[in-house]
Amino acid sequence: MSASAPTSSPAASRLKLFATQALPRTVTHVLVGIAILLLDLVTGPYLLFPILFVIPVGLAAWYCGPRQAYALAVLLPLGRFFIAEFVDHPSPVGFMAANCLIRITVLAGIAFLVSRTARQTRELEDQVNALVTVCAWSRTVEYEGEWISFEKYLLKRFNVNTSHGISPAEAEKMFGPLGKDDDDPESPEPADAVATTRT
Repeated sequence: MSASAPTSSPAASRLKLFATQALPRTVTHVLVGIAILLLDLVTGPYLLFPILFVIPVGLAAWYCGPRQAYALAVLLPLGRFFIAEFVDHPSPVGFMAANCLIRITVLAGIAFLVSRTARQTRELEDQVNALVTVCAWSRTVEYEGEWISFEKYLLKRFNVNTSHGISPAEAEKMFGPLGKDDDDPESPEPADAVATTRT
């Protein structure tokens, strides 16, 4: 009795499809940031959620690049500063400004590290995808799930036509030394002549 691979539910498949389409868009991360600011606004001065700013900043750095992440790293703490200044009034402006700068610095650092890691990951994926799998026995090459000859691989992937010849080393193995003149004093003596001389 063979165990079958678990199949994902339709809801999970739809969620995965939605995430795949939504995460690379800048608007998604902006909306997540606005939702966190609204949550911060609704809960008042006693429940604070600036730590959640890491989520949209990190996602933007990974999927959209450093520019969008740096923009969110600045705008979200500024939004929290305005909420604290005009709605909550929990502390003097100097302290709120200092907190804002600290948050911007930390979020910008996270944006830098995540975007750098994302770039290195993509470069590594490109290098892995560039590897060519060659069969050790038939010398065929795997390309797009098909095993084809090296000549076909060069043609399909790089549009390079090939011709065939024989290398000097292989020609010497097959036909013996080539290009030596019989009258050439440096050419090696025939094997029977060497044998005669030694006897």
